[in-house]
Formats: sequence, structure tokens, C-alpha cells
Amino acid sequence: MKEKLMSLSQAADLIQDGMLLALGGNAMHRNPTLFALELARRPLKGLKVCGAAPGIATDYLMAQVDTAYFGFFGLENEAGLAPQMRKYMEGDGPARAIEGS
Repeated sequence: MKEKLMSLSQAADLIQDGMLLALGGNAMHRNPTLFALELARRPLKGLKVCGAAPGIATDYLMAQVDTAYFGFFGLENEAGLAPQMRKYMEGDGPARAIEGS
């Protein structure tokens, strides 16, 4: 049987410019934060992200995102909207929001 485990770096090597990423988790819980931080260190661009309630892991990637599909994008009630998402959606970056219901 083929080995299915790989290092974080090997997994990040699979991601290419323009890909659509559906990162797991919900707002501040069960997010793949170390994976997102590894991707954020790479010169990726034009990524698309989607999720029902993307959170902190997706927020780390906003400098590399051109489109975000979501129902709610935030860091729980206490922390409010995700800061990088808000920055890039308000005009400091190329990202556009596609909010669904």
C-alpha cells in the first residue's frame, strides 16, 4: 500500500498558484494553522479559498488570495471579523468576497 503520510512541507508543495483551497475548521476552532502558516511563507498567488466559516488559518493566507467564498468569515464573537480578510476586502488587496447563505 502506498504511504499516505507526508511532512507539512511536502503537503504545502502540492499547492500551486490559482488553486481553490477548502481549509477545515470553523472560525477559531480546528483550523489547520501550521499548514496555513507554511503556505503563507511561499510566493503563492491567485489562491481561492472557501468555507462555511473560514477562520484564522484562512486569514493567514489573505495576501495570496484573490477570491474568498464564505458564509461568515471571522474569529468568533469576541474577536470579530478576521483582520486580514477585512483589510484586503476593504481595498488593500486583490481579494473579493463571495458571500453565500
